[in-house]
Amino acid sequence: MSRVTGERVTLLYWAFGQLTSDEQANGVEAEDFRQRCALVTKLELFLNTLPVPACLADYPNLKELQLHVQNIPKPVGMTGMRQLQRLCMTECGLSTMQGIDQCTQLMHLDLSSNRLSRMEPAVLGELTNVRTLWLNENPIAEIQGLERLTRLHSLWLARTGVSYISDVLESNVALTDLNLAASAIANFKDIPNLARLRLLSSLALSDPHFGDSPVCSLCNYQTYLLFHLQQLNVLDVRTPHTTQHRRRCKQSLL
Repeated sequence: MSRVTGERVTLLYWAFGQLTSDEQANGVEAEDFRQRCALVTKLELFLNTLPVPACLADYPNLKELQLHVQNIPKPVGMTGMRQLQRLCMTECGLSTMQGIDQCTQLMHLDLSSNRLSRMEPAVLGELTNVRTLWLNENPIAEIQGLERLTRLHSLWLARTGVSYISDVLESNVALTDLNLAASAIANFKDIPNLARLRLLSSLALSDPHFGDSPVCSLCNYQTYLLFHLQQLNVLDVRTPHTTQHRRRCKQSLL
């Protein structure tokens, strides 16, 4: 009977946690290996412990996958993960999203701290169940590909090169949390567009962790935002603003 050996068994050890010394040395029988992999629903790997990313294909029933500080320029081994709901790939050197589009049950996607230069519409358009999308600390210059993500609640694009908003979030009617701290947004012209997002309750253009966007240095910055975005409860990770404060902001602009 054939046995599975090498990197695939090493990954099974990290995923399953129960291998005998003989199995670690000589491998696991193929059918037993398949059955054990099928039981794994959560996998977390740190610090280059995934030498062969293609080995992820052995785990079709994963619901949560976390990969941190790995060398994975392109997502591989995920085309069969039809049950995956939560994917975090941070500091992996990712340069593309291609390979994630088959994970159509994803609800949380975190690809922060990678090398993504663009939001890929062909991929994001397939992920219509996503509620949380975090793409912080990537060289992304433009918001795009979100038209079909009508269930999106949280969008974080902090410390990116995004310089304008325009009407690109018009379809994201469920959005409640938007973080654009330390982005390249430098003027007020896009702020009124956010007024269309009636459920938006938290907006950050400044964040203690990421830093400030250039717009934050403009005169009457906070006053202008609170005047146009009456739906906000939290601005720049600060406590909710009172009705009296909003009234003063409105009067100062009249």
